[in-house]
Amino acid sequence: MLRFLLRVIGEAAFIFFLSFTLIFFLLRGLGDPAQMLLGQRTDQASLAAIRAQLHLDEPLWKQYLYAWADWLPYRDGRWQKPSLGFSYQYKRPVWELYMERLPATALLGLTAMAIASMLGIGGGLYQAFRPSKLLERLSLLLLALPGYVIGLILLLLFALKGALPLGGYVHEFDPVEERFVYRWEALILPVVALALRPAAYLFQLTAHQAQALLQADFIRTAFAKGKPAWQVLLQDVGRNLLPPLAMSLSQWIAGVFVGAVFIEELFDWPGVGRLLFSALISSDFPLLMGTAQLSTLVFVFLHTLSEVLSRWADPRLRLSA
Repeated sequence: MLRFLLRVIGEAAFIFFLSFTLIFFLLRGLGDPAQMLLGQRTDQASLAAIRAQLHLDEPLWKQYLYAWADWLPYRDGRWQKPSLGFSYQYKRPVWELYMERLPATALLGLTAMAIASMLGIGGGLYQAFRPSKLLERLSLLLLALPGYVIGLILLLLFALKGALPLGGYVHEFDPVEERFVYRWEALILPVVALALRPAAYLFQLTAHQAQALLQADFIRTAFAKGKPAWQVLLQDVGRNLLPPLAMSLSQWIAGVFVGAVFIEELFDWPGVGRLLFSALISSDFPLLMGTAQLSTLVFVFLHTLSEVLSRWADPRLRLSA
């Protein structure tokens, strides 16, 4: 087990190193960050000051080392949080901005994944026992649609009906009452847009795996002994479905967090995705760089966690390692 953990941690560190390097050089290839930040109509003195502050007047290899130095916990002779640069738009460290927005993204992503699990696994088990062509075709349709397309459809439908909020967060400041007002209904549309595609995938996986298990000899023996269907479903079918479902769920968690980037901008959700779009629109290079790097780190962590959970859930993986 220790060898396995060291291997996956080493792979995660290497993937993050490559991603960090790729992001750095890709963003540098977009153009001069100081020029993008200040615009075309600016004087040379302002450009020189920004370039010096961002270390753009240094050689490229030194700029790369400065980018890594922003991650160090010990800087300027004292221990402190990683800064990841200083946002020109918000006048604050990128690390603080990201940590403020991460709970909103986590709320959206985890809620969507919980609903996708209930709908997908529950619907898949029902499909295995009582097949329905309508459910099968609906799941294939949802599986073919990206989350932002589903979001656009939902916005179009509810813009006409007006039954649910089309954007905003679950709590907002009410200037009339001068207090924060909770609006949990604002969570419904973005969660549905984000959850339907993984739910369709889990539906397909659960239905096909359960249908194959129902043809197994030990399941037929259980029914022949008079075992109730719900016990067969939970004890026999469910236990054997756990390894593939755990693997798929853990891998989809990372995908849901990536998909939340587009959904947040679409539904005006104040998460990491909106922060990234804000950095792109305003050409805030330090914010763009830091947000992309931290999002990559979160994705690599979730992907590594999926490998550990998959090994824990499937005894065959433990034996082969």
